[in-house]
Amino acid sequence: MFKNLVIRAISGAVFVALVVSSILVDAPIYFGVLFLLIALLGLHEFYALGGKMSQVSISLVSPMVAAVSFLVAVYLTSLKNGSIDYYLFYALAVVAIFAIFVLELFRKKENPIKNIAVSLMGLVYVVLPICAMFMLKSIHPICLLAFFVIIWASDTGAYLSGMCFGRHKMFERVSPKKTWEGFFGGFLSALLMAYLFGHYSTENAFPVWWWFIFATIVFVSGTLGDLTESLFKRTLNVKDSGSIMPGHGGILDRVDSALLAAPLATVFTLCYVCYFVEW
Repeated sequence: MFKNLVIRAISGAVFVALVVSSILVDAPIYFGVLFLLIALLGLHEFYALGGKMSQVSISLVSPMVAAVSFLVAVYLTSLKNGSIDYYLFYALAVVAIFAIFVLELFRKKENPIKNIAVSLMGLVYVVLPICAMFMLKSIHPICLLAFFVIIWASDTGAYLSGMCFGRHKMFERVSPKKTWEGFFGGFLSALLMAYLFGHYSTENAFPVWWWFIFATIVFVSGTLGDLTESLFKRTLNVKDSGSIMPGHGGILDRVDSALLAAPLATVFTLCYVCYFVEW
């Protein structure tokens, strides 16, 4: 047990260090490559899970080409690159998405509709949230840093409070270990991070009240994201999405909360910036 906890702690610390350094260090290639790798590994795990369903056989080529093209296009756009080159990546992504449909005409698999549905679902579930993270960082790196810190802090708070005080099951059908005590412990941790960022962040474009709303959106949607991935795994009767991260499982197990939270957090931040901030 102790050995597993040490392995889990080291693995988690390495992941956190990579993500935080990629956000704070002024090295766009480092950040872009790291998050592209996270997206592709997560997408591969999702399709591996999808392949466990009956009558599902995924061809990885078109979805992966679409994912890479779309991620590169959005990342170049987020860098505010004036070059027209990134439009070529958008075009390639669109072509690759349509290729998913066309290729099913020739693959002669048992259920092409399921194959297409799972292929497109992977792009929506994994790739779009990573693109949202690119956009969130382009607004200001502090936004993306706070996004991850709030998720990690709330996960820790939920785990500790659930372990110490957990009595009332929250969503037993999907995740038997989650409790309402853990939920509120995680929420308090998220609000604490919002308070710290609101009072000690050097970026004064975001008032304290904004940080509290931002943290609430990230925490609630992150909790739903965690439950969603648990639903996938329970439906497919698997424990982890993969094994690439010792002690944690797969990439999806590590970023499940972030996947549903990122689009909502980005939309909220964009709305605030567009209507209340003059950069």
